[in-house]
Formats: sequence, C-alpha cells, structure tokens
Amino acid sequence: MKKIFMSPLFMPIAFIVLWSAFMAGVYYLYPNDILKITDEGGEIEDITHFGYVILIAVLLIRSDDFGDRVKTWATLFFLAMCAFLREQGIQHHLSQTDTTPFKSRFFLNPNNPLSEKIIFGTVLLIVAGAVIYLAIKYSKHLIRSFFQFNPVTWSIAVLCTVGVCAKLVDRFPSNWKKAHNGVSLPEQTYAICQLLEESSEMFLPYIAVGVLYQFKLQK
Repeated sequence: MKKIFMSPLFMPIAFIVLWSAFMAGVYYLYPNDILKITDEGGEIEDITHFGYVILIAVLLIRSDDFGDRVKTWATLFFLAMCAFLREQGIQHHLSQTDTTPFKSRFFLNPNNPLSEKIIFGTVLLIVAGAVIYLAIKYSKHLIRSFFQFNPVTWSIAVLCTVGVCAKLVDRFPSNWKKAHNGVSLPEQTYAICQLLEESSEMFLPYIAVGVLYQFKLQK
C-alpha cells in the first residue's frame, strides 16, 4: 500500500478518479439542485471547510517533520489559515463600503476609504510575499525533482494545477458575459461551471494533506 501511495502517479490518478466520481454523482443524483449544493452554505462548502480543518490540524501535529525549516512550516500554516478564512467568506465582512477588499475594483473605486486600501493592500502583499518566498526557495528543487518522478513534487503539481483551473473556471461566466454584450451563460451551463469550480476547490485541502503525508513517508 505504501508503495502505491508513494508512486508519482498516485495523486494524479486518485484525484481524477475521485473528482470524476464526485462530479458524476452530484450531476446525476441532484441535477436540479446543483446551484443549491454549490452555493455558500451548501454541502460542498461544508466538505471544503472540513478539509481545511484537517489540513491545519495536520500541520500543527506534524510540525516536527519540517525540522529546522521553521520558516517553511510557518509560511505553509499562514497560507492554510488564509485559505480557510477565505473559504469561510471573511473577505465579505471586512470592508464597510464594498463586498470584498481583495479585488482590483476595490482599490480603483474612489468611494472606498484610503485607510482600508492601505490595510488590505498590505495583507495582499504579505500573502503574495509568502507565495513568492516558497516559489523562490523551492522552484529549482521542484523542477528538478519533477523530472526525477518525485511523488511529493508530482502531488504539488496536481495541487497547483487544480487550483489554477478552479480559478479559470471561476472567471469564465463573467468573462463570457463581458464578451457577449451582457448575455449570461445558460443556467444549466452556469450550474456545471459552478460544480466544476467548487468541486475542484473542495479537493485542494485534501490534496495538501496527501502531500504532507507523502513528505513524512519520504523523510
């Protein structure tokens, strides 16, 4: 079992199988309730929140696995907390004048207070700095080890790919509307996009937990 779990193909295959099965199950069992299931407070969001609770708990329990790399652990823990708070919708309750302070329109809107722009701009810079720190520190190793079929690196590649694809799908309905003179996607197509996005994001913390466990076994 350990040999299978530590295969570089384990995470890509496991994700494709589980994600496809989940998508098919929701689509065929609840074809008329997809928007309800994927909406805030829906079942998929609950599963996502539970995943981040597990991820944060694993990071706390397995902090010793990082040895003297305290900065790496602290950065990962910080990003995990940020992702968890984002999934909780904290961004919708921070600004007194806008729905979310973490989009470009917030900083371009002259009606939003300068103090809020400075505060939330600083937060964005800190988050971006954490991501850049990890990228600079580990990019060479990740690229080299990917071609060496390192299972942890391949799992990280799956994590990043799923995250990027989820964000692209998230932007697709609004981009479609802009490109078609304000015409929205058909409701059924929009529901599928929502299911694609939310189900992908749902798996992110669970993939991250798998990465941490592979890292432990590899050590």
